[in-house]
Amino acid sequence: MLSERLRYIPIDYKNWVLGPSAKEGVNIKRLGLLDSLELAVWENAVPYQDQRDDPGQAEMVAYFALKLLEYLPGNRKITVPAAILHDIGLAGIVTEEFRKAIEGGPESERNLRIKHQESGVERAKEILGNLNYPEEYRRAIYNIIGDHDTRFNQHSLDGEVMMDADILWRFTVPHRT
Repeated sequence: MLSERLRYIPIDYKNWVLGPSAKEGVNIKRLGLLDSLELAVWENAVPYQDQRDDPGQAEMVAYFALKLLEYLPGNRKITVPAAILHDIGLAGIVTEEFRKAIEGGPESERNLRIKHQESGVERAKEILGNLNYPEEYRRAIYNIIGDHDTRFNQHSLDGEVMMDADILWRFTVPHRT
């Protein structure tokens, strides 16, 4: 029944720890929302997360993606790993470099965003390959990571869900502080 499906269930913020410990992935793990393969993707991505002074960003995007999938069509085996991995290409790009690119104008910012997307795809290939993640989902995940910051309209429902989850993060307390 649609009304049951649309019932609001709030986040239990007593179990949501914001701040430096988010780098360890305590929130997403504590909530117990990831299946074993998603958790393995998360564990392998942790060293590359939160690279832009954005603690908990990947966790919250993954959380929002899971919640959006309750209401929107999409494939969890594509959307959730894409959400977890979407910004791992920022590792190695320091916050100051990102700020300078934004100040440098649209072309400078776009070039840096493309760089982080390309690096993210390469790291995602390594992570998903090492985990023997099902091959039939990998290309779709790489496509989402490869243009999530530079394409206005995604080319798949899964990409749209991941992008919406990423946008929702911008309205959270950690992003605003």
